[in-house]
Amino acid sequence: MSRARLLEDKPLTELSRDDIIEFSRRRKEPEWVLRRRLEAFEYLRSTPPDPKVDPLIEKVTYKVFIESLENPVLPTEEAIKAAERLGVKPEELEVLASGFSIDVDNVVVKAVLKYLEKKGVIFTSMDEAVKRYPVVKEYAFRGLHPQLNRKTAYHVMLWAGGPFIYVPKGVKIPQPLQGVFIIGREGLGQTEHTLIVLEEGAELHWIEGCTTPIALRYAVHLGGLEAFVKNNAKLYVASINNWLGEVHHMPVKRVIVEGDNAYAELTAIAFYSTTSNTAPRIDLRGRKSRGVIQNIALYRDKQRIYSAPLIRYEAPQTSAQILNRTVVRDEAVEEFHGMLYAARGAKGATGFMSCNTLVIGDKAKSITVPAIGTEEKDAELSHEASVGRISYEKLYYLALMGFDEDEATWLIVNGFFEPVINKLPIDVQIEVKKILELALLGH
Repeated sequence: MSRARLLEDKPLTELSRDDIIEFSRRRKEPEWVLRRRLEAFEYLRSTPPDPKVDPLIEKVTYKVFIESLENPVLPTEEAIKAAERLGVKPEELEVLASGFSIDVDNVVVKAVLKYLEKKGVIFTSMDEAVKRYPVVKEYAFRGLHPQLNRKTAYHVMLWAGGPFIYVPKGVKIPQPLQGVFIIGREGLGQTEHTLIVLEEGAELHWIEGCTTPIALRYAVHLGGLEAFVKNNAKLYVASINNWLGEVHHMPVKRVIVEGDNAYAELTAIAFYSTTSNTAPRIDLRGRKSRGVIQNIALYRDKQRIYSAPLIRYEAPQTSAQILNRTVVRDEAVEEFHGMLYAARGAKGATGFMSCNTLVIGDKAKSITVPAIGTEEKDAELSHEASVGRISYEKLYYLALMGFDEDEATWLIVNGFFEPVINKLPIDVQIEVKKILELALLGH
């Protein structure tokens, strides 16, 4: 059997050093990108398998992975239908000034740049950015270092596609930029890498959605996002995922707030995936910088969810919040491990973690383990957690007002999510509420 044939049938967990070199060569990447991939490969070879990660990637062959990169199967019409399920209006795809991009199976097929170019903003695919822009080499994989953990290493070794967004000093983009990442075939359908750099005083709202156009028998999402925020800059990221079929969701995300008086916010809105393994992280390195990680989610059926957000304080007078607000129903199981950590020198750091879960049904479970760590005496960190069920009294009261059980449940859940949803852009609020209502009704 030829080497090419062997490579096609080989699981991604068994790729060799030569395989990675060939993968980078066929993508015509610069030498420094190959070095990052090989660093990730060496780390994977020297560390034991992760039971939450390796078994999922092991099911995907190199052939299936390459086909998803080089032969996208989705026609535009199906991509638009998939985008609509994430609240993206069809007409938004045609607005030149919107800055909208679609990444189908890791290939950026639409990126509108005219409006952004006039402001000096760079908004292009990472595949092109690594070849054209020296600034990419300065930042890429500093946040998602290939030796951070095995999940991140797999992402760095296999990444393809995704956007690069660079916002110059003082530029505040007035409306959100949006991206939709779509898995259109079985296997490891998504390893996109998003890199965002905000210079001093810049401001950006980035909204990304992940979905599938059809129910898949098996797929893995291993996308990544890393961002760097300078003095007085503000970054808002909202990520929405609503998968169909057996999709395993395990993105890697990290924001480094390098500047003084800077702000970063990561918001995740999760509706469905078979399993989910997330660990978003914000590092506060600038004096008086602030960070927020918040998650709203509806877990149902037999979903298995593991979430471990982390905010690390490294500078004086920094502040942060982790907010987790979820509904768990049916036979779903959620496991939450949040962490606020103040390093030595983070004098005057303050932080709060709030974990609130609403459980519907006798078989649903939620395990919440908030944690606080500090090397700095002059830091004030706290947390609270609550797990509750919809009470019979509330349902009975709403029944007296004429609502049936499904309507009453929707009203209670909607009110539960309201504090977080109300902070989102108005268009996103409307569409998230629509998706949430449909999900509660089992659609």
